[in-house]
Amino acid sequence: MADLERVAPAFLPHRSETVRPVDWDLVQERLGIIFPADYREYTSHYPPLLIDDFLVILGPAPGQEEGYLEATLERLDELRGLAEDDMTEDYTFHPEAGGLFPWGSSSEGDLFFWRTTGSDPDKWPTVVYTSNFDWWEHDGGALSLVVGLIDQSVPHAGLPPQPRPNPTVK
Repeated sequence: MADLERVAPAFLPHRSETVRPVDWDLVQERLGIIFPADYREYTSHYPPLLIDDFLVILGPAPGQEEGYLEATLERLDELRGLAEDDMTEDYTFHPEAGGLFPWGSSSEGDLFFWRTTGSDPDKWPTVVYTSNFDWWEHDGGALSLVVGLIDQSVPHAGLPPQPRPNPTVK
């Protein structure tokens, strides 16, 4: 999270001084996965924020876990329909083994996922689906990808130029 705050200091005014008490036991039990540690840390300190009027890192909010669960399960059902229609380049979706699990979206219709391979969620790669119908992978996790997009160390393949260096955060 320090890297994110370094490349995007506009996050800092939104950071909760105390840990936001997300009921991770409920969320993880209902979804059947353990979330990566950096994501749990991020969502425990930040509400959903719009980065450069483009990207939102999705996550549960304290007391609103049921709404997050409902929306996530609904999105996974929709995505499985795309897979059944052969529109996902052989990617499958959670709860399939190695299935994609959504963690972010953009104002342009781009989607961001973890590929849930292996037993260590901190090693899950990220997968990007762009509104241009491109699919690509990044070896790092969600925050690694966001940092790389902001500092331009990760190509914006099929994505608009946002988020840019020193993005707005609201």
